[in-house]
Amino acid sequence: MKFKRTLATLGAATAITAGLFTLSPAAAQAAMPSCTDYTIYYSGDFYAKYPVGADGSNFCGLRSGASGQQVYYLQETLNYCYGQDLGTIDGKFGPKTAAALARVQRSLGVDADGVYGPQTRDKIKWHWMTLEAGSHCTTLYDAHAH
Repeated sequence: MKFKRTLATLGAATAITAGLFTLSPAAAQAAMPSCTDYTIYYSGDFYAKYPVGADGSNFCGLRSGASGQQVYYLQETLNYCYGQDLGTIDGKFGPKTAAALARVQRSLGVDADGVYGPQTRDKIKWHWMTLEAGSHCTTLYDAHAH
């Protein structure tokens, strides 16, 4: 009897653990904290402003309905680096921003869901600037590698 209980407990623990590692992308997006702020990343003379969560982590998401400077810098990047004409860059994540982001996501080979999350963060080229008015577009990873 004790052996059966142990097996049942191990089976339940295995099922729970397996469930944690097989979250669907939609479930993972829903569980991700929102990007509520932005930070400045420096690489040499260049800097980029990109979204972060309340804890300062860039493991966060942006979706329709979000607003603030973190959305503004995403819109600026979509406009400058990817030629997405959003009209006024206003820091409001609405239908135009979602559609522009989905187009960019398709070009990057990630799920084109119009939601900014880890897949997009890892592939998107951010707008990098200098005080001398120079600028270029590159990923956070590539900027860190230099």
